[in-house]
Amino acid sequence: MGKLELLKSAYGKLVVSNAVFEETVSEGILLGEEDAFLIENEVGKWIKVVAPQDDATVLSKKYKIHEGEAASILLAMQLNADFLLINEKDGRAAAKASGIKVKGTIGVISDCIKKQIIKPAEAIEILLEFKNNPSEY
Repeated sequence: MGKLELLKSAYGKLVVSNAVFEETVSEGILLGEEDAFLIENEVGKWIKVVAPQDDATVLSKKYKIHEGEAASILLAMQLNADFLLINEKDGRAAAKASGIKVKGTIGVISDCIKKQIIKPAEAIEILLEFKNNPSEY
């Protein structure tokens, strides 16, 4: 099972800010990155791209975070999301300061184990991959 399928199995649907989509998927497609094409193919199915109603610039400056992270935080607040998937340290801190629960890679893996989507041995393999290729996560 691919990592994208883990997200689908664990959560059923994802809402992604338009800023994060542009930063990761659109730019990834230009660079020929396989994951970007896989994600783009799922948009409109179980992945939805949404622009937050408010401008992310203020939040970005307040917490000194990227616009994509700020847009994701605003979108999570706007949608009253259960949590925000985010790995970046400063973005996580800003989300928490804004009253949003956060999950990162380890939280996703933990949810997948709890929901019996993967076995603990598979989780260890993913974590070892993460350790060896942290930029992939």
